[in-house]
Amino acid sequence: MKRVLYYPLILFLGVALLLGLWLGIHLLLGAVGRSAGVEVGQPIPDFKLVALDGKVKTNADYEGRPLVLNFWASWCPPCREEMPLLQRLYETRAGEIYVVGINYAETRPKVLSFVQNFEISFPILLDEDGKVNDLYQVSGYPLTLFVNQEGILVAYHLGQLTPETLANYL
Repeated sequence: MKRVLYYPLILFLGVALLLGLWLGIHLLLGAVGRSAGVEVGQPIPDFKLVALDGKVKTNADYEGRPLVLNFWASWCPPCREEMPLLQRLYETRAGEIYVVGINYAETRPKVLSFVQNFEISFPILLDEDGKVNDLYQVSGYPLTLFVNQEGILVAYHLGQLTPETLANYL
């Protein structure tokens, strides 16, 4: 008789676990919907960061043209894999759009080495203390924001971009 009591308990725990996973995934996806720290259709938060060239940059420096703003880190494999795609975009659409990378919490020498190894020529901004990543509520890497010429977020993509997904956003 005791064995019969275990089956409903196991079934109950299994259902509770699945329900918890389902709820967790939906909460996570809801957080991803806000991962840019701003909703689509709203202005992006103001930031002020130092670029690899030592110049201080703000989001206002990138108004007037559409902006592809990529949050990344050198230890992130998908970030490393998508960098050549972003570089090609920068090379082929220079003058039409801005392509800017924001590195998360790495030192200038480490980022400079990465940029040289990958032959990156688009602007890279350093968020060494992670405050801009916190401001934008970055929940994973890479995160790419697509901002119009007025500074309004029009779309974002969490995860590695492919040529097809990038083309869809542009």
